[in-house]
Amino acid sequence: MFSLPIVDHEVFERYAGLSLPRHVSYPMPTWWHDVDPHEATSIREESLQQVPQRDLSIYLHIPFCEALCKFCACNKTIMRKTAKNADENVSSYVKALLQEMSWRASTLGAGRCVRQIHWGGGTPTYLSCQLIQEIHNTLASLFDIHCDAEISIEVDPRVTSSEQLQLLRHLGFNRISLGVQDFDERVQKHIHRVQPYELVKQCVETCRESGFESLNFDLIYGLPYQTVETVADMVDKSISLSPDRVAFYHYAQIPDKIATQRGIHHQQMPDSKNKLAMFLLAVERFQSAGYEFIGLDHFAKADETLAQAARQGTINRNFQGMTTGVDLDLIGIGASSISQFVRFGYLQNHREPQTYVDRIQQTLEPAIRGIRLNEDDCLRQTVINHLYCYAEICPKRIEALFDIVFDEYFATELEQLEQLQNDGLVNITSDNRIQLTFPLGRVLMRNVAAIFDAYINRDAYRFGEKHAFSTNA
Repeated sequence: MFSLPIVDHEVFERYAGLSLPRHVSYPMPTWWHDVDPHEATSIREESLQQVPQRDLSIYLHIPFCEALCKFCACNKTIMRKTAKNADENVSSYVKALLQEMSWRASTLGAGRCVRQIHWGGGTPTYLSCQLIQEIHNTLASLFDIHCDAEISIEVDPRVTSSEQLQLLRHLGFNRISLGVQDFDERVQKHIHRVQPYELVKQCVETCRESGFESLNFDLIYGLPYQTVETVADMVDKSISLSPDRVAFYHYAQIPDKIATQRGIHHQQMPDSKNKLAMFLLAVERFQSAGYEFIGLDHFAKADETLAQAARQGTINRNFQGMTTGVDLDLIGIGASSISQFVRFGYLQNHREPQTYVDRIQQTLEPAIRGIRLNEDDCLRQTVINHLYCYAEICPKRIEALFDIVFDEYFATELEQLEQLQNDGLVNITSDNRIQLTFPLGRVLMRNVAAIFDAYINRDAYRFGEKHAFSTNA
């Protein structure tokens, strides 16, 4: 029987009640601004001048889904394949995607090696085999893809066929990410994501037989009707299928921002104490099964590339989750996709797919929001990313990267960290490393990261005052 580690629940409840950013970027998109075509172009060109030969990661966004999952916060378009004009809409989107791909290759791809490619959505396998092959072949013709590149795609076991999986492997895809979410039938029915264990198992077996090198599960805890017992069953069933990586995400209920979540029975969601128990149970069981606990919510087998990158100090965190691609410029292609230029800035395309298509057809710049980073942004971005990736901050490493005196630059933050240390979230080691404790510090990682976020109203920052933070993004 699983028993909780000793946790000061009064402290946990005080910190867990704060509304905090998730820091999948820094600064968070809340603080980005509208950009015109001239500024978008200058951000790309100036970043290229800064480090002209930096290797690349490419993200392709496919927004289409056949059915709505009520929990989902992704940018998606629900379109049944039998719907009127479905083929026409998909075809026009793919043409726009290929056109933007060509633009980016001509300006950003020359002489640069692609180390990672990721297809997300939506549901990328909504597309036919013919369209999947056309997109991949066009990408391969435009960019220099490294022979050992990680090429991954998100799949929905309910709609992904054996033919598609075999084609993907034939094209060179080597990592599959399965949207599992939960195995409990009641939970699945409520969130409109019914996919029995046997269906997931069959998909996993096909992936293995097809020769994919890495298999990822996306799981969610904190959903309505979940209990500690059902989450334990979900974790055990996941372990039985032996994925190479697991992302164990906490469900964020933000119906004011995500309309699809307004049908969620929020009164049936587990309370913070039970969600803590779910998280700690998952950590204990995955680690007992041989997985390494990475960052805020990821697990990987010891020989998997993500775990290797964590040990080697080459791991990164972005909008795709934890990745192995540190110091790669990310080119986002498609509606809502985000480009990230290392230590320089971000750009985001228009979110609405049809508007994105219209802009491409009119040869207009699709990026409409972004930010150019200043020196302080770059420094804090690195500090926060190290915290999320390695559960610690090493001042000497930061000093070497940015030519600062850490204790002087972050004097105010270190003062605030004293309270977190007193409350048991962090330890300051003899060589001044800031290390997160387990379990409290790892569970409340976002609270520690918030100390270093200059965009939060730090004058209002008092532990336990919910008004201090303006975003839950």
